[in-house]
Amino acid sequence: MARHPRPALPDLVDDVPGLPPGRLVAPVGVPGAGPVVWVSAAPAARDDWGRLARLHPATGLWPVLLEGLEVGDVERPWTVGEFSGPDDVVPLDVETFLAGEYAAALEDEDDWEDEDDGEEPPTGPPPAWPGLSPALPAVTDPLAAAERFACELLDHGPHRHLGLVAVDRGADVLAAIGWYGAVNSDVAPATLSAVLRSWEDRFSTRLVALGFDTVRLSVAAPPTSLEAAVPVAAEHLAFCCDEIVQNGPGDVVGHAEQLVGAGAWRFWWD
Repeated sequence: MARHPRPALPDLVDDVPGLPPGRLVAPVGVPGAGPVVWVSAAPAARDDWGRLARLHPATGLWPVLLEGLEVGDVERPWTVGEFSGPDDVVPLDVETFLAGEYAAALEDEDDWEDEDDGEEPPTGPPPAWPGLSPALPAVTDPLAAAERFACELLDHGPHRHLGLVAVDRGADVLAAIGWYGAVNSDVAPATLSAVLRSWEDRFSTRLVALGFDTVRLSVAAPPTSLEAAVPVAAEHLAFCCDEIVQNGPGDVVGHAEQLVGAGAWRFWWD
């Protein structure tokens, strides 16, 4: 994909008021690549994410709570620069992409039946692709919902460091750094960011935390009924099959039940 000049991250970081000590990190093994993320030296304070998110329109830097491969340790991928480097988010037919990924998930029989005895899970295989979910109405302010979710993660989870990335919108962070988290699924970071853009627009999601192989979003416009949640769950299966099949209920309807009224979504790639 074609690349375009991005704002210089070091210059932007220098202009952020009250920023704690940290370091700029460039992708390792990418000749000529400059820093793509700033990483705090110490774990994030409770109000860091919200304060910096509110400053984003002025600074051009989107905050992300960083999780590493090991709990409480952000070395991989963050401080060692385990990224593929920046790429542009180009227009994507999200419906066509997700429908294709959904169909591919259905074709993988190992995900939906036991390889040894051929027995299907009690709920059976997922339903046919229901089509892209329409936009849903927000039940709260998206930034306020994201700030609450960030505080919950910092209050109840392991220590997370703070990251800053130069992007116009939070969805673009994965493309801007070249996030490797879904590499085993062979989906480019820019493609993932294109889907996240669509979810920002339709479900008022905001990227809050990013790990070695995890994405956490706040959701200000969640489905409020099972009927509305099923197509959203189908999109989740297409986006990150592992989260449902290996780390969740194992079927679309079961996942949809968990999405009704949920203010946050988590995705994990094997």
